[in-house]
Amino acid sequence: MNRLIIYCDKLFFVNFLLFSFVMFSCLFPTGFSATFSTLAFIFSIPLFLLNVRAILTPIPLLVGLTLFLWLAMSILWSDTEFNAAIKYLSEYRIYFMLPVFLVALLTGPDRSRWLLIAVISGCSVALLASYALASGFIDNPHNKLSLANRIYHGFIMSVFYLIAISLARCCDGVLRIFWFFVALVVAFNVLFIETGRTGYLLISAVTLLFIFLILKRLYLVGSIVCVIGLLVTGYLGIESFQTNVDLTVTNFEQMIRLNNHNSGVGHRVLYYGQAIAIGLENPLTGVGVGDVASELASRYEDGRLLQFTDNVHSEFMNMLIAGGVPALILFSGFLGSLAHYGFQQRVYSRVLGDAILGLSVIICIASLFNSTIKDYGEKHALLILIPLLFSSAIRGHLKREVV
Repeated sequence: MNRLIIYCDKLFFVNFLLFSFVMFSCLFPTGFSATFSTLAFIFSIPLFLLNVRAILTPIPLLVGLTLFLWLAMSILWSDTEFNAAIKYLSEYRIYFMLPVFLVALLTGPDRSRWLLIAVISGCSVALLASYALASGFIDNPHNKLSLANRIYHGFIMSVFYLIAISLARCCDGVLRIFWFFVALVVAFNVLFIETGRTGYLLISAVTLLFIFLILKRLYLVGSIVCVIGLLVTGYLGIESFQTNVDLTVTNFEQMIRLNNHNSGVGHRVLYYGQAIAIGLENPLTGVGVGDVASELASRYEDGRLLQFTDNVHSEFMNMLIAGGVPALILFSGFLGSLAHYGFQQRVYSRVLGDAILGLSVIICIASLFNSTIKDYGEKHALLILIPLLFSSAIRGHLKREVV
């Protein structure tokens, strides 16, 4: 048995390490990264079963498990065939995989540094590739500005930005200057190279969060003014940033004044409106996780949606449709408890606590405008980041108890 656990621990870590690099580098197709995540999960199961009683699962993960169970129950009132409903439910497998990965990481020695290196290496590849694509240094037949789609690229770059600022706070001297420089390079890439508008919000939100957490009142006001000044300067001086901001404003004006929803913003507003309508019609249960696609398809067929979709591009709205108000409350509770966990960790480690808080802000904002848990990329990035941060926090507690 001991030999089996040792082998499972080593195989789990190797696959989880490769999974971490692959997901953040964006170099490889989905099936390739799924191989490592699947193998890591398979080898983590014996580790989880052996140690689950010894490790207290953090509240955010318990809330996530409760949400998954509620979505699983919603299959009972879905009209879709059971096999199809299970397929839709599997899109939310992150909630039961998180505790398994966390326990597996805590079973062996502390390898958080290696995982962090893998994540940073992957992010660095994605960042450098984006600059190379934008400059024409790499052939660009599809006119893309990053290896991933712009939404996922903005997500992982906001995570890289969060990591860079956190490391700058840990380091001194040249290393501190280096990580602040990396943070600036990442922010410039999101704001002025790639065109994902959610990325603008993520970088701005993480910046403001750290300003509020770190600086005193006088410096706080000055820093906020500086951030606003930089954004205004970027708008006036960099064409791509100005174009995307102007496009968003134009889309809103056409939607409000001309009732023209034929734009990215307009489609999202219609999606959200129909999601709220479905939630009001089925407040306690939603339509069930298996019937989300068919319900949206029927609304497209009768003209209430201009574009067919099985995804309303907001995790909050997806929860409202699938599981009603209870699912929406549970998902909000998952994010709220994640932020609360970060505040709790600040008592022991401000840097780690702030990193968890920053991640909760990233997830919250991304989930307002995209299906962060339902989508493949963001979900798997969180399968790496949350266990990594939580295992570091728990190991810190264990060390303090020993002392």
